[in-house]
Amino acid sequence: MTNPITTRRIQTRGLTFELTEAGVGRPNEDPVLLLHGFPQTSHMWRHQIPVLAEQYKVYAPDTRGYGGTDKPRIRVTRDVLARDVVDLLDALEIPRVRLVGHDWGGIIAAAAALKYPDRISRLCLIDTLVSVWITWGIHGYWFKCEPEAEQFFERHHRAFIRSVFANEARPYGGPPESPWAPVDGAAGSHALAEFDMTKAFTPADVDHYADAFADPGAWFHAVEYYRHALPFHVARPDPSVRGGLAFEFRSNPQVAAMWKHPGLLFSHPDWATNFMVFAPEDWHLRYPGPTCYLFSPFLVPQAFEDGKLPPDDYIPSGNPYADSFAHHFPDLRTRGALSGHFIPEEAPERTNEVLLAFLAGRI
Repeated sequence: MTNPITTRRIQTRGLTFELTEAGVGRPNEDPVLLLHGFPQTSHMWRHQIPVLAEQYKVYAPDTRGYGGTDKPRIRVTRDVLARDVVDLLDALEIPRVRLVGHDWGGIIAAAAALKYPDRISRLCLIDTLVSVWITWGIHGYWFKCEPEAEQFFERHHRAFIRSVFANEARPYGGPPESPWAPVDGAAGSHALAEFDMTKAFTPADVDHYADAFADPGAWFHAVEYYRHALPFHVARPDPSVRGGLAFEFRSNPQVAAMWKHPGLLFSHPDWATNFMVFAPEDWHLRYPGPTCYLFSPFLVPQAFEDGKLPPDDYIPSGNPYADSFAHHFPDLRTRGALSGHFIPEEAPERTNEVLLAFLAGRI
C-alpha cells in the first residue's frame, strides 16, 4: 500500500515551517527527519520519502528561509539553525529522531547532534561539512563579499538555478564575478562544475527550484547562511591551549579581501594553506550516537581511486576537513557514492540503500 505524502504548515516557537510528511511508523520507532541543502527545498528528498515511509514516519521541512517556511530577516547562526531542529521536534512532540541532512542540511544536522545529542538517536550526513570549510569550496569565500553576493542573486537568481540543475548557459562569469563558473588557470574554481547533473533533474524539478529561489527572502537567507553562520577562523597549533589549537577569527571583510586578491583567491597565501574552521566553539564537542557519512568525489576526492567506490567504512583523512568527521563522531561509519554533490537526486538508489541499512542499525 502506498503511503500518502502530504504537506502542511506547523508553528514552532519562532517560525512557521512548511513540512512534508509520510508514513506511519511502528510503535516505539523514532521517526526520520530529512534536512535539505542549498539552494533547494524539501523537494530534494522526493526519491527517499516514499521508500523510507514504508518503514518509518518521515518528515521533511523546508529549512529557515527556503521554500514555504518563514523568512524573517534576522541574523542567522548555526545555533539558531540547530535550535530550529529542536523547536520543530518539540512542536511535533517527538522526543528523539533519526536525523538526516545533505549539504547545508548536514551542517544543521551535525550542529543539532553536537549541541542536543539526547534528541538525536542516529545521524546520517550526506556530502556535507561539520566544523571545517574546504579550500576548493570557493563559494564560501565569495559569500563574504558585500554587496556583491546580494547583487549577483538579484540579477541572476533564476539563471543561477537553471545553470546548476539544467546546465543552461550562464549569463555571468567565474571569479572574481562569481564562484559559479570556472576560470582558466585556477583548478579550484572548477570544483562545483565537475559533474553533469542534468540527468537527475526533470524540467519540473528545475522549475520548482527556480521558482522557490525567486523569492528575495531565499536570497537573503542564502547569503546569511554562508556569511554569518559560517564565521571563518584560521587554526594554529598551540600546545598551551586545550586541544592544541588556537583559533584566529577572520572578519567578513578580511575573507572578502582574499576573494578580491589581485591574483584571485587561488594565489592568496591564506587560501591553499588554511582550511577555515567555522565552528571553533564546538571543536570540543562529540556526538556519541551512531553516525554515517555518505560522500561523493566532490568532498572526499582522495577516496575514489580509479573511479571506484572506496571500501566501506573508509575514514576520511589527510586534511583538516576530512579529519573533522572522526574527530566529532567516534561511532562513525562511511559509504561512498559515485555521483556529483547532489547525491540523493543523482544517486537515489545508492542513497536509499545506505539510509535503509543505517537507519535500521544494519551498518
